[in-house]
Amino acid sequence: MNVFLPTDLKMEEKKQKKPKQFLEKPEYPGGKKALNEFIKAHLQYPEDAISQRIEGIVTVEYMVTDEGEIMNPTISKGLCPSCNEEALRLVRLLKYGKAHNRGIRLKSNCKLHIHFKLAPQPLQSTTTISYTTTPAAKNEKKESGEKKGYTMIIERK
Repeated sequence: MNVFLPTDLKMEEKKQKKPKQFLEKPEYPGGKKALNEFIKAHLQYPEDAISQRIEGIVTVEYMVTDEGEIMNPTISKGLCPSCNEEALRLVRLLKYGKAHNRGIRLKSNCKLHIHFKLAPQPLQSTTTISYTTTPAAKNEKKESGEKKGYTMIIERK
């Protein structure tokens, strides 16, 4: 004789429930790695930002439609006006993949951080070191256990 406890009934009900299906968001083709590659390839560092050595992160917020189109890009955190404009230009170039949501039209809010980083500046001046060697005086007596060596004088000019 089989006896079912109330906990066994609850377990059976949990097993029979359908998995939840959520709406899917539009995604950049290739994922985050491809998105970073696109930004790296198309980013044009503004000339005035290069001359002033401006570095940092620009945060852009935008909406993506279910067709993958970008709408209303805005700067939520910026650097300088030229970097902000470049970040907006990049976001407007993006094209996301379509989201298939059984006829439901969906707009997704997205946030993207664009890093503006300059290459390290090469050293402005080079240091020249010159050295001279002078032999020891011949009239000095050498001890038998003493090793031969050199004397170097380093002068900075």
